[in-house]
Amino acid sequence: MHVMARILVTLMAFILLGASTACSPKTAPHVPDQASLDHLFERLHLATSDQEARLIEATIRHAWIANARPEARKLMGQAITLVHHGELEAAEQVLDRVVEQAPTMVAAWNLRATIRYAQDDTTQALSDIAVTLKLEPRHFGAWAGLGLIMLEQGHKQAALRAFETALRFNPHMTDLWDDVHQLRQELSGIPA
Repeated sequence: MHVMARILVTLMAFILLGASTACSPKTAPHVPDQASLDHLFERLHLATSDQEARLIEATIRHAWIANARPEARKLMGQAITLVHHGELEAAEQVLDRVVEQAPTMVAAWNLRATIRYAQDDTTQALSDIAVTLKLEPRHFGAWAGLGLIMLEQGHKQAALRAFETALRFNPHMTDLWDDVHQLRQELSGIPA
């Protein structure tokens, strides 16, 4: 799949996996502690169906948003709505405010990275990915995004490592398996 199309699919997946409802300031979501998040990652790894995996992914994404103050969650919801309407510049501006108010909200850093990459600002996207992964080293979406950027820049070995890392944390990212297979073949000199 073309890299830009995959970035847009990632943006839409973020919205469709429940992030928009998780941001509602009117809800008082349960904020998983680290042990609960660890358990969710274990369950994700062991999920036996796509439906189960998607539900666990949505719960993890919810946790990445729910630990912020209500004001930051409300802004995150606004940013997601703006993305949904294709207003990426406005969404980026809102996300700037989110990361100022809630600098540990990994979902905001990752969404801003995705938006920046979609706007051809690879340098800033990589910077936001670095913060995302520093805050949450298991952020499979950030690893996948890093892999896409590395692949586009011709760094196949780095792309392969990033994709493999994403899959280590979320083996249900089925679109990445083809990329990993193809990159392994190319890097080993086997024709695809």
